[in-house]
Amino acid sequence: MNENQKLFGDFSNYNQHRSSKDSVREAIINVAIIAIATLILGLVGASIFTTQWMYIIRPMLAAIAVFTIFSYVLKFRVRTILFGEIGFIYLALSLAYTIFPAIKILMIDLNIPLEFVGLNFAVLSPQPAELGTHFWRHVLFISGVAVGYLVVRGRTLPLRPLHEKIVSRNGKIIAVMIAINGLCLCALMLLSAPVTTYIEYYTRFNQLSWTSRRLVVLCEIFKGGGYFVILALLFSQYRKYKMLIIIFVTIVSSYEVVYSRGSRILAFIVLLASLGLYHYRVSYIGLKKAMAALTILAIVFIGIEIVRSSNYTSADNILNAIYQKQKMASEFEAVYITGFHLYVERAQGTLPPRDWKMFFYDFIAVIPFLDHITNNPMYWYARNYYPYAVVPPTTMGVIAESAIWGGEIDLLIRSLLNGAIFALLTRWFLRRQEKWWALAVYIYCYAMCAMTLKYSILYQLSQLFLVLLPPLLLAAVLFRLQKSSVPHHNLWVSKANHNK
Repeated sequence: MNENQKLFGDFSNYNQHRSSKDSVREAIINVAIIAIATLILGLVGASIFTTQWMYIIRPMLAAIAVFTIFSYVLKFRVRTILFGEIGFIYLALSLAYTIFPAIKILMIDLNIPLEFVGLNFAVLSPQPAELGTHFWRHVLFISGVAVGYLVVRGRTLPLRPLHEKIVSRNGKIIAVMIAINGLCLCALMLLSAPVTTYIEYYTRFNQLSWTSRRLVVLCEIFKGGGYFVILALLFSQYRKYKMLIIIFVTIVSSYEVVYSRGSRILAFIVLLASLGLYHYRVSYIGLKKAMAALTILAIVFIGIEIVRSSNYTSADNILNAIYQKQKMASEFEAVYITGFHLYVERAQGTLPPRDWKMFFYDFIAVIPFLDHITNNPMYWYARNYYPYAVVPPTTMGVIAESAIWGGEIDLLIRSLLNGAIFALLTRWFLRRQEKWWALAVYIYCYAMCAMTLKYSILYQLSQLFLVLLPPLLLAAVLFRLQKSSVPHHNLWVSKANHNK
């Protein structure tokens, strides 16, 4: 372990000799410079691009400015390497889900073709001003999350020592957890119907009985949640398990992509979790390395989607898929399109009926084996707009959900709460990060934060209870059993030595 990693907390290795007033004054000046530079870029852009293009470019510049100011203020306040902050990662992903749709719409010169995402979007005949207005909603969301996070996150926390001896005897426990993970994976493959297409991956268990489906749920829990428990234990002794980490991450990521015929999200989450664990347990990942890593992940993410769209056939089909993707929505447009559609429906007063229980779905989802479909907003959207779809073809997200209930005011409240919740989680973790289980919880939420953007601000609540908690408790029980067996072993050794 690096010498500067012996203490954990906010990584506060900065010696501040200047007065607080000077620092605050400098921060205000830098924030003002960012704001003025953004304003100047907007004026220059207006002299170069058409009015229609500026409807998109202005909110895009504003989103970048908000993220830049947030990053600067966060680093100024907590004096930390930002890659470990869930708020930084979450807003970086939120920015990606704003910038990439804007670039795609500009690339097609604001003319939405029918094949872009289907009739539900194209028939709206979205005008540049309407598209721009919805991008401003993305800016509102990013701003709200930034403010909520900065207000609650606070300043630096005391550094805490990492005691590696706490997890020095976890070899057998790791072996047991990996064995259980492998058994669950094998059981899922045996119970699954053949998977030859991307859609079949999501319907592969539909033919099973109720009892068999419950077994599938348990296997999915101990497989998916087990990934993070195993990784947290492995990274707690990185030098000892370095090669095992590389092998484990490679096998898991490859399996999740290949077997699912191109589903990328779980592989992306595992890779992001590995980066977060490396940051907290091995060596700091600075801004340049972080951006390089996220860029590589994004390129791989998009590349897999293109290959999947070509149906894994010839190079010509892959090139054709690349050409078609220039005119079609991709993963990064998913959040924007659903939100735009529902805000148009809201403005026209044509939103379908909503059951009040749908508002509390995140709390209902915590209870296992209940009906998690009827009041699921994503399934509600599919029932009303894609009634013949085998599985919901789109996600919802915080912005889309705000259109269902309270509009922009609702969106602002949700974004502030979103930022505050992530800040509370960060503070909770930094006070306990020497504990492997706290690391597992935080890194799980850290890696899964993109799902919050695509589902709801409390989405991770149900996932923590239903997916991570069971394997976490299993590992804790194994630690307890191992601890209770140690005295008896030592006693036997002492007696043997006495007899000699």
